[in-house]
Amino acid sequence: MTELGGWWSGVLHPLDEHHLVLMLVVGVLAGIATTQGREPWIGPLAFIGGTLLGIAGAAAGLDVPFLEGALVGGLVVGVALMFAPPPRMSTVLPLASLVGGTLHGLSYRGDVSTADPVLYVLGFVFTTVLLQSFGAITGSAIGRSVAARRAAAVCAAAATVAVLAV
Repeated sequence: MTELGGWWSGVLHPLDEHHLVLMLVVGVLAGIATTQGREPWIGPLAFIGGTLLGIAGAAAGLDVPFLEGALVGGLVVGVALMFAPPPRMSTVLPLASLVGGTLHGLSYRGDVSTADPVLYVLGFVFTTVLLQSFGAITGSAIGRSVAARRAAAVCAAAATVAVLAV
């Protein structure tokens, strides 16, 4: 089996383990935030901006101890925000997305050194936008229903536990 590089490596990275759940959670939170009058793109844009910042840090040689643990912590914070009341959640979302995205970008350290890092970055941004858009559509559809938000939060928590158990 040949190793993928560039575009395809970037496209597939967000589909790996807890990254997938994190992308969807950020999108769902952004969709729920629209019910509070927030722009739906602020959280995802902060996440992507943070990811690019983290990638730049990783490319510069920044090494963060316990990064995987911090990523898992970021996912847990995202899921916890799903249980928070929408006004409080939508206030915290941009900063939480920026920090989570930065940690996520730092996790790309080994992947950025592929043959074409620009294509890699474009690939993961492509997949991230698709996943977060799907999440935002879902979040905006369930945002006004407490029961639907709780059900989505429980599903996100279960997915997090399942991913972490592997």
